[in-house]
Amino acid sequence: MQRIMSQQPTWWFNTEYYWINYPHWDMKPELKCYYLMQAAHWIQELLVLVMGLEKPRKDYAELVAHHIVTLWLVGWSYLVNLTLIGNAVYLSMDLPDSLLALSKLLNYMRYDRAKSVTFATLVVSWTYFRQWKNLHILYSVWTEFDLIPDQSKQWLPENGVWLVWWMKYQVFFPLFMLLLLNCFWYFLILRIMIRAFTAELDDSRSDDEGDGGETEDEQGKKKLERKK
Repeated sequence: MQRIMSQQPTWWFNTEYYWINYPHWDMKPELKCYYLMQAAHWIQELLVLVMGLEKPRKDYAELVAHHIVTLWLVGWSYLVNLTLIGNAVYLSMDLPDSLLALSKLLNYMRYDRAKSVTFATLVVSWTYFRQWKNLHILYSVWTEFDLIPDQSKQWLPENGVWLVWWMKYQVFFPLFMLLLLNCFWYFLILRIMIRAFTAELDDSRSDDEGDGGETEDEQGKKKLERKK
């Protein structure tokens, strides 16, 4: 993911190049392969949910909405030659996803210390990429859309240009929906973190109280022995 972006002028979310020199006809083979893999993955994920091949989760509706929005973004950005911004969105989403999957794996394997470290890294990664960087991308859509060359601000699909003025909102809306869904899951992640932290505090307090109780018993026994 990072290596593909490093080959582009948009390296590390250099947002103005999402629009400069549009349309972005020239796709490097790795980027095109990445796009096709993303499309295949999310089509498969949506089919699994819709066909009920897995037990529905509590966030079933949000997952369906996420997969639909993601496929919208994958297909539309490819069609209208906005693949550079598409690659940036992929990077912002996939890095935290990898840490989330690893955290779940470590939890199933009962590697508590490694799980805690991975989960803490996930929170930091999610905050930076899925919250901050997605907001950064949205800000670019809203403020830098006009960097598109004037000759490309027209609806000429045969020439690969699609970005007339109202397309700004068509690009903005699904990205905004994606950000809202990320906020929903971010809330759940923070709630898990807070509950885990407070549970550890309660456990440590219980241990302290237990230690103190044993000391009091010992002191009581010593007093009884002295009286005897």
